Amino acid sequence: MKELLFALIAGGLGAVLLFAGYRFGRVIIPLWGLFAGFALGASAASDALGDKFIGTTVGIIVGLVLGLVFALFAYFFYSLAVVLLGATIGYWIGSGFVSMLGFSKGFLAAVIGIAVGAIFCVAALVLNAPKYFLIATTSIGGAVAIIGGVLVLLNKIELDAFDYNTAAQTINNSAFWLAITLALFVVGLIFQIKSNPNYTLEAWGSFNDKPEPKKVKAEVSDES
Repeated sequence: MKELLFALIAGGLGAVLLFAGYRFGRVIIPLWGLFAGFALGASAASDALGDKFIGTTVGIIVGLVLGLVFALFAYFFYSLAVVLLGATIGYWIGSGFVSMLGFSKGFLAAVIGIAVGAIFCVAALVLNAPKYFLIATTSIGGAVAIIGGVLVLLNKIELDAFDYNTAAQTINNSAFWLAITLALFVVGLIFQIKSNPNYTLEAWGSFNDKPEPKKVKAEVSDES
């Protein structure tokens, strides 16, 4: 029952992220922070108490508190949240590409993943997370969340150990699930681009925000 509930939440949130991540970025990213924080807090509490995931009231309370902290952090430091999201997804793409080439997981995959993640991070900082960057990152993040929820439901990922990196690594280790995830990513990417041709998310809390110069009204008096 817990696995089904968790899979529905991950799948639902992932679907919104996949198909409407850019348009609802201000809401989706804090929600994603809430979800990730709850999973982390509840998992940590279950490990400390030696109980099952969401098996105690303490675990649920700890999960909710940490989830709220993550959500507030993602809201008030929106640009930083986008940068971290991009870096995480960049790492997954880099390490996944190495796996697709037939190399086993190891030092090379880690180096390539870190390099691609760093590129994504720098791109977000320099370009201030423009429209298509955010569309791409939310699309791939949503695809991983959906497939991750399915894998939890199929017992391919233990609920206690679920997080974004675990889901990404499990997907990378299977050509079948990797292909489905990439297909979802492409569908979400195309859908978001097509559905937001003239919509631009208002920039706020960005690294490159600068106060607008004050306009001084000059008055010229005619004096003879």
